[in-house]
Amino acid sequence: MDTAAVARSFGMDDERVVRRAIRQISIGDFAHLPPLRDLKTLFNNPQHQQILQHTYHTFYLDHIAIDEVTARVLSVILLSRQCRCRSLQLHRCSFTDSGRKVFFSALSIMAEYPADSHSGVSPISAMSSPVAFKMGLGARHQMTQSRHTGSHALVHCAQADNMAPMGLYALELCQLGLSDKKCAWLGSVLETQPYLQLLSLRDNHIGHTGIRRLISPLARGCRKLSVLDLSGNMLQSQGVRILAQFLVTSGQGLETLDVSSNGVTAIGARDLANVLVPEFNLSLKHLNLSMNQLEGSGCEAMGRMLVQNQTLEVLTLSQNNMFDNGCQALFFGLESNTTLKSLDISGNFISHVGARSIQTYLQSSSTQTPTDNQPGLQSLNVSANSLGDEGIDVLCGGLSANRHLIDLIANNVDVTDNGMQHVCKVLKAGAVNTPSLLTLSLRHNYRLTRNSYAQLAEASKANHNILRIAADLQFEGWDEVWTKVEMILIRNTVYAMERYRVPLLMVARGRILLRDITHSTSANSTGIYSLPIELRRMILIALDKHSVLTRTQHISALNIACNPANHFSTKQELLAAVLANDYAFVHEMIKTVHS
Repeated sequence: MDTAAVARSFGMDDERVVRRAIRQISIGDFAHLPPLRDLKTLFNNPQHQQILQHTYHTFYLDHIAIDEVTARVLSVILLSRQCRCRSLQLHRCSFTDSGRKVFFSALSIMAEYPADSHSGVSPISAMSSPVAFKMGLGARHQMTQSRHTGSHALVHCAQADNMAPMGLYALELCQLGLSDKKCAWLGSVLETQPYLQLLSLRDNHIGHTGIRRLISPLARGCRKLSVLDLSGNMLQSQGVRILAQFLVTSGQGLETLDVSSNGVTAIGARDLANVLVPEFNLSLKHLNLSMNQLEGSGCEAMGRMLVQNQTLEVLTLSQNNMFDNGCQALFFGLESNTTLKSLDISGNFISHVGARSIQTYLQSSSTQTPTDNQPGLQSLNVSANSLGDEGIDVLCGGLSANRHLIDLIANNVDVTDNGMQHVCKVLKAGAVNTPSLLTLSLRHNYRLTRNSYAQLAEASKANHNILRIAADLQFEGWDEVWTKVEMILIRNTVYAMERYRVPLLMVARGRILLRDITHSTSANSTGIYSLPIELRRMILIALDKHSVLTRTQHISALNIACNPANHFSTKQELLAAVLANDYAFVHEMIKTVHS
């Protein structure tokens, strides 16, 4: 039966039938759908490709009981050339035995299903704006976003290009009650996913036996895997040892690994740290070991790893019973590392004693010379530690000398008005041409009073760099105090944009005002060109009305403008030539503004 005949049987045109079917699926009403054969005809009609790709490119199933009938309907969607499902997210779903067999059989043959064209085009380049379809009890069409964002966002859920091959690129199986026994049939599915780049199995019951069953299929079938999320399982140290072996043998392309909340001890941390060294040529950039039991000895192993590691950019070690000795060992190793950009050590019982090791790191010589490629630590989270006023004083002593830490999160650190004075001193030191903090978070510090925030507002006036301040203590007159802070942040946002705009403007106008006209006719030597060259230079410098550039940077911009031989292929190259050592800091300022 063709689509027109199916439509006539429902008394409406075929597009309305498709939209009605989509609506019924979205609310979990599988009883009033067209017969399965008719549904296949509708969902494989090329005329419906646009609406089906828009709806099902990212398929999100939440809290659905999947029996055999439901599984067969979902299989039609997964195997349809017109739907071209690229990201499948199953959260809190339950399966009957027959439903599981049908559904995962469909997953197994997705990659074998022939595409409409050759598979030489990258699927990632074929995707655009995030569009997703959420399905659940009472759920409607709505926008969804992958859990892995920022440096973790590898798969952008969007309308697929017809050139991309059939298959899954992201698979999330979360809170499904997956046990070691069920990992056997899951492995048979993973073995047939050659395009899979993101795999999330968080919040299940997978132990070391289950991960052992998954490793071989991952190695054979998922050669493009770059994000692996196993948080909230029961791997323990034995499971992490198996993962470490996988990284060495088949996981060279993995960039993100999340094993938080898995009962990992110091033994597992040492096994993982031993493979994160240059000799194994791994690509891991993001590692999450939060909510485990690494303690001091595990953090010491991480510190030794950081001495040699040259790829890791984000390390999360929150809630690991680190204490002061673990913090000292970690930052001792970090002093020799120039690639780590973000570190989270929140909730680790660190006092002012451990804060001294952070101060030593911030004052170390390796973080004093800024470079574009190896800037040192940029973000530090010390929340939920008992730093107190003494710890904040020590930390601020390091910040006053540091030129690379731009994001400090110090929520719930038991600071009082005395400690806020040290913070205000650091803010006052953030002059317009001195790299310093861009974002500061002081939430849940309930011992701070109105006087502290009044001091914060006054100190911010002298700071030309700070762009974000987070605080949440409400008191009488809060609006008046916080309005002052917000106006200062708006002013600094303008300054940040000026530091990006002024060099480009000076060079662009300087190409005209400072050009050599000695060989031109005398008639051209009129107007602006009749002015002395020094006066024309002063006109260009006056473009920097907020004085956001240094005198050296003014001279660099004018020299570049005067020399026609200076050509730059991008704005970034021109900015780097003018701003020199400040370019990396200004680049981070613009990123913060746009965020």
